[in-house]
Amino acid sequence: MKIPLNLQNNGSPSSREAQTKVLERDVLAAKKGDWTAKNNVIRTFTPLLRRLAEKRTSDTAQINTYMEAGKAGLLKTINKYKRSLGPEKFQMVAVEYIEDAMDRAGKRGGIFSRLFGR
Repeated sequence: MKIPLNLQNNGSPSSREAQTKVLERDVLAAKKGDWTAKNNVIRTFTPLLRRLAEKRTSDTAQINTYMEAGKAGLLKTINKYKRSLGPEKFQMVAVEYIEDAMDRAGKRGGIFSRLFGR
């Protein structure tokens, strides 16, 4: 299942290239610690995070837990990013880290489930 990122794509190839350059710029800046760039990357991936979380559950609290875990996975991807891979590979690797983090969050549960059991 292919889930498009929120890149405001109008369908033209040149627009898509410009958007991947912006994503790469934001990822490189976020890797250096720029909070605005991190926020931009997270905002770009938010529709993907929401869809992946909603695919796992319909409970709003769990969706939020999955989205937070997905954001942590995305930030982990940013820290491991190498410019030689390019932004297209970043997106593929990010999905792996996001889903892995969400799977771990689903097994672990929230604070109340850890305190009182399921």
